Amino acid sequence: MFQLSRFQLGLIFLSLLILRVTVGYHFFKEGTTKLKDGNFSSKGFLGTAKGPFAPYFKDMLDDPDGKQKLCVKEIKLDDGSSSFEFDTSLTFLLWDDYIDQATAYFGFGSPDLQETIAERRQSLADQIEAARKSDDKSIDTAELERQRQIDEASILALREQTQRVEDIFEDHKEQLDDFLRANQTELLSHFSTSDRLTGFERDGDSRADVATYVDSLRYQVDSIRSDRAGKLKGWNQEVVAIWDSLENQVNSLAVDAQAQRPPIPLFRQFDQDTSMSKVIDKVIPWFDTIIGVLLILGLFSRLASGAAALFLFSVIMTQPPWIPGTQPTYFYAIELAACLVIFATCAGRMGGLDYFFSNPSAKLNNDLIG
Repeated sequence: MFQLSRFQLGLIFLSLLILRVTVGYHFFKEGTTKLKDGNFSSKGFLGTAKGPFAPYFKDMLDDPDGKQKLCVKEIKLDDGSSSFEFDTSLTFLLWDDYIDQATAYFGFGSPDLQETIAERRQSLADQIEAARKSDDKSIDTAELERQRQIDEASILALREQTQRVEDIFEDHKEQLDDFLRANQTELLSHFSTSDRLTGFERDGDSRADVATYVDSLRYQVDSIRSDRAGKLKGWNQEVVAIWDSLENQVNSLAVDAQAQRPPIPLFRQFDQDTSMSKVIDKVIPWFDTIIGVLLILGLFSRLASGAAALFLFSVIMTQPPWIPGTQPTYFYAIELAACLVIFATCAGRMGGLDYFFSNPSAKLNNDLIG
């Protein structure tokens, strides 16, 4: 057991206090910024994960490679290789079901609503006629006429809704088919060649030495990978735009009392609120904020710093620094080390609320080294 002077104890006390509060403030700032922006997404890190844990991280995404969005179906061949083709059956089945749901939800073409609006339209016409006959200037006949015309248009829209919703469905089916035909060669080639880049990093393959250890070629591989990711993102955005258009146009058909109901969402198998990535996106901002508050206050700091260290370790594992082409995570490693120091030294007792939950008679140097 070594002895520490009061001055040394004071420096250690101050250093641990500053370290704990600094790390806590960083977590707090990150968390509150994410909560304020409201658009935090873990898809970037999870989708580009590399290394041995990459499959696990990518499985947290609903559609990590975009095959579901792009209607690409993988077929395993007898020789172990894969073939790819388009299969829009699931997408069109979901769209067809959505049309049925929206029709029932809004009551498209409802005879009862048509009758209700027709009665109101007639009542407005009677009011306008009575006001004109009596020359009653207190009644705004222009406004009544405007409302009557709106009702007239609503009745016409109701009569056409059933056919219009079917036309929208067919139009968007055609849009998706046209998109897939126009990009067929590039799309299917993208997925059929997806394993070529991984070959550069495969153990036992001579290409690994070339791509991993020769900087210029490694950068070329990274550039190709980035270009492929950019194209995939563009294709995904175009297809999602078709889904958005279908949803928006169907909801825009609602008139009168129908339009007072909230829009009905289109079920998307590739984008679910209950997916692991969406849960992570909701949890992390609050996790960062709470960890930050606990560390700043020095409350349950061992638990908080341990949880923070595990979180930072998981982030580093998505981009292991020993894997070529990964995003830099050294700053996460530095903060991970700081969290481990806070955990090991019970730093919450140094000017924190944990002091009141610890044994007051315990000596400070025993806390620091034992």
